[in-house]
Amino acid sequence: MHIFDRLSLGPAAEIAGARPLGNGALVVQARAARAGNVQVYRGDEVARPDLAQVRIYRDPDEIFRPESLRSFGHKPVTLDHPPEAVTPRTWRGVARGHVGDEVVRDGEFVRIPMLLADSSAIAAVQDGRREVSVGYTCDLDWTPGTAPDGSPYDARQTMVVVDHVAIVAQGRAGPECRIGDSDLARRLAEAEGRAQAAETALAQRDGEVAALRARVPDTAALDALAAERGALVAQARRILGDAFEPAGLNADAIRRAAVAQALGEAEASGMGAAAIEGAFRVIAAGPRHASASHAPDPLRDALRQRPDAPTQAPLTQEAAHAAMVETLRNAWKPAGAR
Repeated sequence: MHIFDRLSLGPAAEIAGARPLGNGALVVQARAARAGNVQVYRGDEVARPDLAQVRIYRDPDEIFRPESLRSFGHKPVTLDHPPEAVTPRTWRGVARGHVGDEVVRDGEFVRIPMLLADSSAIAAVQDGRREVSVGYTCDLDWTPGTAPDGSPYDARQTMVVVDHVAIVAQGRAGPECRIGDSDLARRLAEAEGRAQAAETALAQRDGEVAALRARVPDTAALDALAAERGALVAQARRILGDAFEPAGLNADAIRRAAVAQALGEAEASGMGAAAIEGAFRVIAAGPRHASASHAPDPLRDALRQRPDAPTQAPLTQEAAHAAMVETLRNAWKPAGAR
């Protein structure tokens, strides 16, 4: 059986208790149902046209039954009552918002948060339409009785299931059910704040993931880097020996170690990165360096001493570089023509 109950959203002066959202929607708090009281209906409202009026008791055990309370959540909010129950077929045409899921008991009342997402519904509330009317189905137990406050009743509601909540011009109850509850509004604001913080954290994490992905080369680039380092290590081991361990050394350090082995630490220490790289190329292109036996190396000798100096004093960095260039320039000539 469909029944409409009305409760007030409160006087227009209390619209300040509503909370606008950034997109223009409006969240309002409402007491949407009352328990433990006897309400009077016309007989034709409760399928008893033979009676002028019917007194129906709203049993708290039924109104606050967990299944009944849950039935308020996520139900459509309408402007006035639609002509029939709200279904997926009619929802788009009548829904102006929806009820949130924080449905709680507030003393003898059921309190609900309502999100108004339609401009006409928001304007109606702001212009003073302050009452809500709950459309629901229930069973009626036609056993007469007396409520705890002494009021007699003709029937008792059971199995209450909410269909929709309508914003109406005038309700059945008085102004005791109003918009605005500071504690509930605070908790809703905290929940919304937590949700926004979670969204911000997710957005930051997405940004971090994107940045990390940008730092990581693709597979082909990784393969190329690995091949380049492998070739460099192989060249260095021709000079330093197979026991050379490059772990923890970058390319510049590997080249410098090889040049220092071939030319001496004193010579290598005075050379810049470019000179080290040039020297390494020349040294690595020559025969395998027999570092253990210190076998004679003509290229090393050419780089380390002046050909015309009888004392064979060590060359300066500039002279060594010039000697290396001269050796490379004449390397193609037959031995007798140099």
